[in-house]
This record gives sequence, structure tokens and C-alpha cells, in this order.
Amino acid sequence: MKQDIKPSELSQPLSVQLKSIADELVQTLRHVKQEHINQVPFTGSWTAGQLGEHVRLSVTGITGLLNGPTGDTNRSPDKYVQALKTMFLDFDLKFVAAPAITPADQFYDKGSLTEELAAAFESLMGITETKDLTDSCTAFEFPGMGYLTRLEWIYQTIYHTQRHTQQLNNIAVKFQ
Repeated sequence: MKQDIKPSELSQPLSVQLKSIADELVQTLRHVKQEHINQVPFTGSWTAGQLGEHVRLSVTGITGLLNGPTGDTNRSPDKYVQALKTMFLDFDLKFVAAPAITPADQFYDKGSLTEELAAAFESLMGITETKDLTDSCTAFEFPGMGYLTRLEWIYQTIYHTQRHTQQLNNIAVKFQ
């Protein structure tokens, strides 16, 4: 049985959360000097530019996923939200980025990157106001969980961005 959650019931809090985490990430990236954007801060780490590009690629990909094919959800539409939070906010866990969201080893311009990040989040925020967040996105199965709802993908983006904002803060401190 499908549980209806209207976008209007969730969009304001989600929009506010998305805007808040997007603003925090962009502001943190702006605090890193351009001369440090493309410098590796720690052995085995991405640069600040690569980290920003990774988040941009992820948000853009998820926006496409949320606009893609969907199906009815026969479970609670927020079933995996807590599991996603636990996973992405456990800073002891290390992940390998999927090839589609692995940033290139190239020069990144801070101004362009921050503008592109802000635009990517704006597109995602629009979905919270226009789409049925309870539908399951059927173009991609999240490893170990299966098809996630739009609501769960949005929360995944929130937690993923919080994780990388913390990493970006660590990079910013390194270069102070």
C-alpha cells in the first residue's frame, strides 16, 4: 500500500535543509584560497577543487535520477533515511567514489566551481517542491538497499554533502 506524502508537507523543511547545507559547502569552498584549491592537502586526499567537483557531480546525477523513471513504493518512503545518515556521517568509514562521480585530476577554478555547485543544488531544491517524494527511483539501485525514494535520495544528498563539508573544513584548516 502506497503511503502518500505530499511534496508540500515536506518541501519547506527539505528546501531549507538543502539550502543550508549547500550554502555551508559553498561558503567553506570560498574560504579556501584559489592557490590552495588544486593542492593535495593530505596523502591520498582529493584537492578542495576535486572534492567540490565530486559533490557537484553527485548532486547533478541525483537530480537526473529524481527526474527519471519511478515506481510506486510499497514500504515507508523514509525507511532508509536513518541508515543513510548513519552511513554517511560515520567519518571512520571510507568510501570509494563511483566512476561517474569521481572528479578529474585537473585545474579547478574556485569561482566557476562554486557557481556550478550552487546551480546544481538549486535544481535539486526545485524537485522537492514539484515531485512526489514517495515514488521510488528505478534507474539505479543503492548498494545494499535497493531502489530509494526521492525523499531518501534527497536525504542521501544532505548527508553526503555534510560529510564532504566536514572534509572541506579539514582541508581549509590545513591551508590556514
